[in-house]
Amino acid sequence: MMRNISGWIGASAVRIGKLWVPGRRTETVLANYTKQTFCLTGHPQYPYSFLGSATALRLGDKCFVLWCRHQTREYAPNDVTIPIEGGTILVSGSRLLFVDDDESNTDEEFKDLQAMEFVPENYKSPNLEAVFFPLREDDVWKGDPDAKFYLFGYPTELRSVDYELPHVHVGQVVTTGEYKGASHARYVHSLNITGKGSFAQDGLSGGPVYHVANDKDGFYIGLAGIMVRGGNQHVHFIDVRFVLSLLRSA
Repeated sequence: MMRNISGWIGASAVRIGKLWVPGRRTETVLANYTKQTFCLTGHPQYPYSFLGSATALRLGDKCFVLWCRHQTREYAPNDVTIPIEGGTILVSGSRLLFVDDDESNTDEEFKDLQAMEFVPENYKSPNLEAVFFPLREDDVWKGDPDAKFYLFGYPTELRSVDYELPHVHVGQVVTTGEYKGASHARYVHSLNITGKGSFAQDGLSGGPVYHVANDKDGFYIGLAGIMVRGGNQHVHFIDVRFVLSLLRSA
């Protein structure tokens, strides 16, 4: 954890969706919506492959997990899972949403984004909806370059896996960013990482970028986008407005 939001913006409480949470707990609450992907290999000795981050979102009454195609291109959608119930259960989704390749998007990065829909009633886990970030369209990033940004993800270098024990330990990072500019690619923006910690950006693809803003009632957290690549203390992310268009197609 790189910076405490209550000290950063001086907020004693922050709204996430409709819920007000103490400023000191903001990172903990947001961390629940970022998932480490577990890809099922079918290998009896090495059953999982860990291929970066994923973001759990709830739009209206529909729940989705988003990640990038390049992370899991060698795996069938049903073999891409996320942990729930404190990491004791792995679940996959019901329907995959993606962008079809055509002449209009041949060289575009936004088509790397995909989403898996999860239907909560199909699972025995109580309150499954609670692990999905409440995506409110009024709260999303509108393109303000001066916004304060939060980034979450699971860097590859913080992972420890030992199948003989057995043991799996993954480390999530929370850091801050400042707007660098729009990419030449449609819907893609760049951030400089400004947090004090030092880590390689490999593994952050699929993780969320949030922005911190305020209205007449106080500070709130909204989604800015999904990270698609990074390196050398910067990341690129796909704009939340494209994310919304993908999820609305469900």
